[in-house]
Amino acid sequence: MADKLEHISGTIEKVIYTNPENDYAVIQVIPDDAMLPIIATGTIPKPTVGQTIKLWGKWDQHPKYGKQFKVEDFKAFIPTGGDNSAMIKYLSSELIYGIGNIYADRIVQKFGDETMDVILNHPERLTEVEGIGKQRASKIHHTVKKAYTEQASLHKLAGFLFQHNFGQGMIKRIWRRYGENALRVVKNNPYLLAEEVWGIGFATADKLAQSQGIQPDDPRRIAAGILYVLQRASDDGHCYLPKDKVIEDASKILQADTEKVSEILHQCASVEKVISDDERIYLPRFYISEEEVSRLLADLLSVPPSKEIHYAMAESMFNLAQRDLQFTYTDEQREAIIGALSGKVIIITGGPGTGKTTIVQSILFGAKQLKWKVKLAAPTGRAAKRLSETTRYPASTIHRMLKYNPGMAKFEMDRNNPLKLDMLILDEVSMIDIELFWRVLIALPSDARLVLVGDADQLPSVGPGAVLKDMINSKKIPTVRLTQIMRQDEHGLIVRNAHRILRGKMPIIRNDARDDFFMLNKHNSQDAQDAVLELVCQRIPNNFGFEPTKDIQVITPMHKGKCGARELNILLRERLNPSPRDAKITNSDGKEYRLPFSPGDKVMQIANNYDLSVFNGEIGEILTVDESKRQMVIRFDIGDIIYDHSYWSQLTLAYAITVHKSQGSEYPAVVMPLLTEHYIMLARNLLYTAITRAQKLLIIVGSKKALGIAVGNNRTLMRYTALANRIAEKLNNYT
Repeated sequence: MADKLEHISGTIEKVIYTNPENDYAVIQVIPDDAMLPIIATGTIPKPTVGQTIKLWGKWDQHPKYGKQFKVEDFKAFIPTGGDNSAMIKYLSSELIYGIGNIYADRIVQKFGDETMDVILNHPERLTEVEGIGKQRASKIHHTVKKAYTEQASLHKLAGFLFQHNFGQGMIKRIWRRYGENALRVVKNNPYLLAEEVWGIGFATADKLAQSQGIQPDDPRRIAAGILYVLQRASDDGHCYLPKDKVIEDASKILQADTEKVSEILHQCASVEKVISDDERIYLPRFYISEEEVSRLLADLLSVPPSKEIHYAMAESMFNLAQRDLQFTYTDEQREAIIGALSGKVIIITGGPGTGKTTIVQSILFGAKQLKWKVKLAAPTGRAAKRLSETTRYPASTIHRMLKYNPGMAKFEMDRNNPLKLDMLILDEVSMIDIELFWRVLIALPSDARLVLVGDADQLPSVGPGAVLKDMINSKKIPTVRLTQIMRQDEHGLIVRNAHRILRGKMPIIRNDARDDFFMLNKHNSQDAQDAVLELVCQRIPNNFGFEPTKDIQVITPMHKGKCGARELNILLRERLNPSPRDAKITNSDGKEYRLPFSPGDKVMQIANNYDLSVFNGEIGEILTVDESKRQMVIRFDIGDIIYDHSYWSQLTLAYAITVHKSQGSEYPAVVMPLLTEHYIMLARNLLYTAITRAQKLLIIVGSKKALGIAVGNNRTLMRYTALANRIAEKLNNYT
C-alpha cells in the first residue's frame, strides 16, 4: 500500500521545463511556510509563474538534481489578495497573453487585493489605470476570464472522472478534444467519448452512462452501439457490414429489440452518422474512401502522362536496361517493365523470388534515362528501408512522403499541394488499407504514372479493405502476375516451398543441414513451446550465428495458448532480457505499479500513432526508461522516438508476433509454431505469409497434421468491401 502523500502550498516562482505533449513539468515553488524555493516535478498542466498551487506527492532524491518533490496530484488557484508580487507575475505570465509587466504592475498597484475582482466583475474600472482604454480593458477581462474558466473546468472534469476510475491520460485526451466544454459533454452524452476520443471504447462510455442513469433503450446508447459494431468490423478489416448483420450484432451487444435498433439505424443514416448504400452500412470515412479511390483511379487512367513516350521508346529503354544492368529477364518481367514505362497505372504482383526487385531496379533505370522524377514509398519504416537497400534508391514511408503533420492532424500533401513527380512506385501494396491509399491518390498528380508492387497472395492489410486484391479483381487495371521463380538453388527451399504451398502442395522437408527450411515434429503445445525457446535462445544462435533479439523472429498464428504470442513473449523476455524490473510509477490514486517495459525490450507499435509518426506493426528496441518523466526512448527504423507514458498502451512485446503483424517485414531467421490447437487460424495464405517473412532460415515447430490442414485450407476470410465493383463501375463510365 502506498505511503500517505505529503502536501505543499505555495506560489510558482519559475517554470524550468514543460512538455505540452504530456503536461510533464519541472517548476520552482516558494512554499507558503518557507523562504527558500523547492523543485517540484510531475504532471502539471499549464504551470504559470505567479500561480498559487497546492501539491500532493512525495520527496525524492534525484541522483543528479538533488532533492525534488514528485507531484502525484495538484490544484492550481488564481492568485488572490495578500501577495502583490505573485499577482503581478501571474498577470504578466504567458497564460495571460497581452498584459505584460508594465500594465500588470500598474493594475496591481492601483487595485491591490481587489485586482482579480475588478478584472473579472468590473472590467470598466481598468480604464482608471494609466494607458488602459476600453478596448484593452475588454481584452484583459476576456483573457483572464478564459484562463480562470479553463483552470476551473479542468479541475471539475478531473474530479468527476476520477470518481469513475478514469486515468490522467484519458482525462487529458478528453480535455484536449472538448476544452472547457468537456464536463458538459461527458455528462450530457458520454457515448460521444467512444466516438470522438481515442482510447475510449464503447464499454467504458456505457459504464459511465449507466452510472448517470441513462437507460438501456436510450437512443444515444443504441446509436453508440451501432457505431461500435461498425468500428469493431473495421478493426477486423471490413469496410462495411450488411444491414441485417449490423442490426443483429448491435441487438446482441445492447440486448435491445431489433426493431428499435433498426429504427435508430435509420435515424443514424438520415443524419449521415452512418452511410446506407444498397443494404451496405458504412462508417462515413470508409464509404468516402472507397468512392474516392475508385474515382481517382478512373481519373488517373483517363489522363495522359505528362511525359508520354511511345511503346517503341519503352522497348528501347528495356533493351538498354538489359544490356547495361546485365539482367536476364523473363517474358513476364519484360511485360511489367515496358508496361510501367509506357502506361499510366500498372500492378505488378508475385511471390518471393519472382523478380519484383529486379523489375523495380529496371524501371528506375529507364526513368533515369528519360529524366523522370521518381519517388519510392512503402507502408512501414522497415519495408521502406528494405526497398531502399535492394534498389539503392531513396525510399520513404508513405506517411513521411505525404508529410503527415500531427499538430494539424492532416497530410500536408493533398490535391491542393500535390507531390512533385512523374512516377510513384509503391511497394508492399497488399499492406496498404483503403484510407491510406485514398490519401496517396489525393496527393498524386493526375498526369503522373503509378506503379503498384506487391504480393496479392499474402494476407490483406491490417487496416480496413483489401486494396490490392480489389484492384486486381476489378479487371480494369493493367496487371502483370509473376509466376516464374528466379531465385533458385538446390538448398534454397524457402522460396520453392512458398510457391508449392500456394499451389496446395506440401512443402519439401529434408532437414538437411545445408537447407534453409526445417521442421521439428512436436505434437503437444508444451513440447513445442520448449523447442521454440531452445531454438531462439540457444540452437539457432550457436549453429547459425544469428543474434536472438535482432535477427530471429518468432511468428505464430495466434495470441493465446502456450505457443501464442502472449505467453511466448513473457518466456522469451525472461531469457533474452532478464534486466531488473523494480522500477515503479505511482498513479493519481496513489497506487504503485511496475513499469511494463525495460531497456533492451523488443516492442511493437500496435496502432497508428500520427503524433509520433510510428505506425501499426513497427518494431523497435527500448533504449532508456525515465521513471521520473514517465518516458521511454525507443529505436525504430525511422530513428529514436520519445514515448510519453500515455502512449505505452499502444506497445506490446515483440519477441513473438502474430502472422498478421509480420506483414511487410522480413527477418534473417523465422521460427513458427504450428499446431492443431491453432485450427481456427490454419489457412494457406496465413502459412504462406509467415514463410515468406524468412530471408535465410525458417524452422516450423509443430505437427505435420497441422501443416497439412494449413496447406489444404484455401478458404480466405472474406472482407466486406465494394471497391472492386466501384472501380469497374467508374471505369465503365469513362469508356
